[in-house]
Amino acid sequence: MTSEKLIKSKERVQKHGEVFTPSWMVQKMLDTEGVKEATEDIHATFLEPSSGDGNFLVAILERKLEAVTQQFDKMNWKTKSLFALASIYGIEFLEDNLELARFKMLDNYMKWYEKAFGERLSVNTGFYKSTKFIIHKNIIRGNTLTKRHPDTDEPIIFSEWKRVKGKPSKVEWSEFTFASLFGENVNVERGIPEGQLSLFDLDGDGIDDIALDIEKKMEPIIIDIQKVYQLEEK
Repeated sequence: MTSEKLIKSKERVQKHGEVFTPSWMVQKMLDTEGVKEATEDIHATFLEPSSGDGNFLVAILERKLEAVTQQFDKMNWKTKSLFALASIYGIEFLEDNLELARFKMLDNYMKWYEKAFGERLSVNTGFYKSTKFIIHKNIIRGNTLTKRHPDTDEPIIFSEWKRVKGKPSKVEWSEFTFASLFGENVNVERGIPEGQLSLFDLDGDGIDDIALDIEKKMEPIIIDIQKVYQLEEK
């Protein structure tokens, strides 16, 4: 049995303190009371501030997609699984780790899709494009300490995927800064909502518990979650 590789190089450990969490420990941490229940709630929000190559992200996605498969039929699987995917956020400093984490999330999702429908998800479909779009919007490069991109110094910006009451397949999309999670204002050229959000919202409603008196400088866009790839064109 091959042992799990926890470091890529001594240089990366010295320069970035990069040591990966072993899979057994990831599972043990996710089995913690309160956290375990949240991983089985498709709308409960998770944010991994140091994603590495995606071990935690994939483990959470696995549990959420298992919950989708257990709780919903095939007719609702696509919509519910995308909401589960949209509830998982991550920040990673190193570009190669970021790309690997994104790849692993997409590959894992496609395996669950194939398991649910008995066929591989075609990369030419809008559904595939929406899946990839959500992953790229939610798992992004940044410095968690400075709350900015390590190269451009631009603020870290996340997408909010808020459910629309009475319309199960619709999502209200907008953007917010990572700094706003801590009640910090960031001067940016783009119009984005600023305010205070919780890092972990475990009440099943996702990141939509925004504090009062937030000045939203952009109008949210309501769109079918299976068609969110169209936001790239806006």
